[in-house]
Amino acid sequence: MRTEIRTTDAKARLVLPKSFANATVIMEQVSETEVRIRRAKVVAEDELPFAEEVAAPLSDRDRDRFLDLLNNPPPPLPALKAAAARHKTRRG
Repeated sequence: MRTEIRTTDAKARLVLPKSFANATVIMEQVSETEVRIRRAKVVAEDELPFAEEVAAPLSDRDRDRFLDLLNNPPPPLPALKAAAARHKTRRG
């Protein structure tokens, strides 16, 4: 990675290298003294896939296990009972 030193003008404007021309950039404040600038990949809203299009369906075994757990949930563990009791006393 190459490091370049650039200076801003009185209005805090920064001239970036020509490779950033007509690009959308992401500016990330890393710390009080560091800002990271990188080129963003812009995807048109109508090109974004729906979650249903990219989600992999469950296998038959996983689906059956999931449905079985919904119908016959396991008993709560002691840690869950303790957390629920703490929550109830805080909210009560």
